[in-house]
Amino acid sequence: MTHPVVTVRPDTTVAGAAALLRDHNITSMPVLDEDDRVIGIVSEVDLLRDRMPHDPRSHLRPVPPGRQEPGNIVGDVMQVPVICLGGGADVADLAAVMLDDNVRAVPITDGGRLLGIVSRRDLLRTLVRDDADVRDDVARLIEDYADEHDRWRVEAENGVVTITGAFDDPAQQKTFSVLARTVPGVLRVNTLMRRLQ
Repeated sequence: MTHPVVTVRPDTTVAGAAALLRDHNITSMPVLDEDDRVIGIVSEVDLLRDRMPHDPRSHLRPVPPGRQEPGNIVGDVMQVPVICLGGGADVADLAAVMLDDNVRAVPITDGGRLLGIVSRRDLLRTLVRDDADVRDDVARLIEDYADEHDRWRVEAENGVVTITGAFDDPAQQKTFSVLARTVPGVLRVNTLMRRLQ
């Protein structure tokens, strides 16, 4: 999740919003009301829509008269309602919302107040994490949880984590699997019961 978040107000000009997107190298921003609650989201597409007039010399037919002018403030062009998720949202749920609803970013809120934002780019970063970093994060979680070292071996390859060791029982095996799946970059977890040499 990205925090702090670049935001705009409904009365921000379209040109001002476009400059913020450009200056911060982002593709969308939440729109906040006077109480700092999320009321919409504005993206590059919203700001560009109907703003590039056709060159009349390049068309065989003239542009029809009466074309409506696009709005000049964010409140005129923002997307409402906006899809927001809570701070405890699962990464898979975020990805599903982005894919199913074709949105580039999802504001993370608590009672309407903005906590942060997750973009497609943020999710992509989790897919390109180095296997060594993933392995180290999983091993650290397991050691912190079990308060033991060297009882389990953790390996990671292309996002697939394998935890090998002497588990106390199937419940501990399942707990380790759940812990490992909380680490960004983990796609699947295998647990193998085996005594380590």
